[in-house]
Amino acid sequence: MNFSSTVPNYWRSPIFKTVSFVFIIMWIIFYYTAYDITDWWLENALVIIFSSSIFAWQRKFVFNNSSLVFIFLYLTLHIYGAKMAYTHNELGQFLQQYFNLHRNPYDRIVHTSFGLFMAYPMYDLLGTFFTKNRKYLFMLVHMSILCLATIFELIEWGVAVFTDSKTGESYVATQGDVWDAQKDIILASIGVQVFFIGFKFYRFFYKKYNQ
Repeated sequence: MNFSSTVPNYWRSPIFKTVSFVFIIMWIIFYYTAYDITDWWLENALVIIFSSSIFAWQRKFVFNNSSLVFIFLYLTLHIYGAKMAYTHNELGQFLQQYFNLHRNPYDRIVHTSFGLFMAYPMYDLLGTFFTKNRKYLFMLVHMSILCLATIFELIEWGVAVFTDSKTGESYVATQGDVWDAQKDIILASIGVQVFFIGFKFYRFFYKKYNQ
């Protein structure tokens, strides 16, 4: 894992070119095989805004290669879920049947992966602009992920209120669970904590074998 300084421009990074190419191909395939095209655009609105923001900010900040890979992994899981409006996701249906679950769990996987995969990009960003103190940085990352997870749940609520019931139900994907929003937020928190544990092990073994 590369924790070195960032490259000065995304298009100079082979990693960025590779993950962008793969992501665009998958995005096109998933678009043409989407279960609900209205839900697809709703699910991808934040992806488009986030991707545009990355380019808009690159004069002030550029994510390093490790962050780009983590972002790619998370967004790939997300667009794969959006393809089948999450509720009908094929992998989730397989897990639901195999483990005899009462609901399709794929959205739970993605909410957990939000904390797991977006923790390092947030660490990269906040470490550049706020503090290098690892203790405070971990706390800031955790708080930021929780804040973003909560904002997303509020966005889901807003979509459910201002769209028709079918679109709102597909987008929110509670699947009858009244505590869906709270569970999604706590899963993002768990994802962050799992990442930090892995991060600490990585640094421990990296120092041990590179002394």
